[in-house]
Amino acid sequence: MTNKHGRYLVALLMTLFSVNLRAQIINPGFEEGWAGWSASDPNGSGTALSDEAHSGDKSVKLVTSGVFVSQSVQVQAQTTYRLTVYVRGLGSVGAKVGADLYFEQQTKRGKKWRPVSVTFSTADAQQVAVFVSGGNTEVRFDDFTLQQLDNESDDVSARLMVSSAGGSGLSPDLPPGRNFDLLGWYLNTPADDNNDGRSDRLSEIELAKGATDQRYFFTASDGGMVFRATIAGAKTSKNTKFTRTELREMLRRGNQDIRTKTDSGQPNANNWVLSSAPKKAQRAAGAIDGVLRATLTVDHVTTTGDSGQIGRVIIGQIHAKNDEPIRLYYRKLPGNTRGSVYAAHEISDGDDVYFELLGNRSNSAADPVNGIALGEKFSYEIAADGNMLSVTISRDGAMLASEVIDMTGSGYDVVDDYMYFKAGVYNQNNSGNPDDYVQATFYALTVSHESP
Repeated sequence: MTNKHGRYLVALLMTLFSVNLRAQIINPGFEEGWAGWSASDPNGSGTALSDEAHSGDKSVKLVTSGVFVSQSVQVQAQTTYRLTVYVRGLGSVGAKVGADLYFEQQTKRGKKWRPVSVTFSTADAQQVAVFVSGGNTEVRFDDFTLQQLDNESDDVSARLMVSSAGGSGLSPDLPPGRNFDLLGWYLNTPADDNNDGRSDRLSEIELAKGATDQRYFFTASDGGMVFRATIAGAKTSKNTKFTRTELREMLRRGNQDIRTKTDSGQPNANNWVLSSAPKKAQRAAGAIDGVLRATLTVDHVTTTGDSGQIGRVIIGQIHAKNDEPIRLYYRKLPGNTRGSVYAAHEISDGDDVYFELLGNRSNSAADPVNGIALGEKFSYEIAADGNMLSVTISRDGAMLASEVIDMTGSGYDVVDDYMYFKAGVYNQNNSGNPDDYVQATFYALTVSHESP
């Protein structure tokens, strides 16, 4: 993911190394290897030198979500600078000035090198860290230049304040799209402000620019990203029974030349497929396999309505063309202090198979001893690797439950199907009071994929 304003990148950048001050960027094209540069995983496989370059013989290649390469540079205080980097692929360019991050994104795929510029003000700083970070797929960077600008009032790039009242590296003063990398998602809410009879949508570009909705989608007092869905409200289609405030993965990352999906139902660059799918599908897709990781609290569930619907909410999914390889549920009954977590695997054009992870999904379930209370922070991971699908639930770094689902025979490893992740709250109650609602607050949200 191109995550220059995601929580994990903030945590990485807060630990940027200290080196001797340098009057300019040295080794700007990596022709001298790693001289002058530091990588976030120097012994890992996420960064490497490449012999495919914009100029010269070398560039730096990032292949893993969440890694970055940086260099400390001496600058003048109270001065505006422009950092320009040539990028090939989906990548991020930025500068860390004190507690602030300035950043810009390259959102177009392909093999063309494109310049990405970040404009930032140094304020009282005399040293900054310039950096680049990768996304879900392979990206290269070359030819770094740092230019001092004459006009200190020049417009600066998007800025992220690295502070958090909740200690999560998220700022309560910023919209979700400045705390999280939301350029790879669009959002549906129960709103229908344009009166077209369908759920309103915020595009990936709108989210990245800071769009919010204080009814359904906003920043919490501790910087978390809040999703709320009332029982009353618009649905995404006439076939949908429930409301949602839910993100839909968009691999195109704002490139509207790429359609959301194809009329034929076959993969395109905006969606991904399993590595067990035919090679034709893999070549057409934007990525292969995938991992979704989230840390969140479920803050409220419905307490009114039919007994079979009370307390249910979906907090993460893999959606295929028509069906869902996995839906991850949280459910807390009114008489219980903790909630259960379970998953559903839908056979393509077939029935659901359920897997109970914490507690059970019964309408009369006992209070699960190992369950998750409302407001309690926990994490989940959903990973698809070929026909093997896994889901893991953890809390405070300790695994609470896991399940591996064999999708062989489930019908998703075919040429005319595709996948995308979803995250947020998908209310599973349409029988309660109209103003009853579900709500969750996310503190981390990342995805990663293999290149096709």
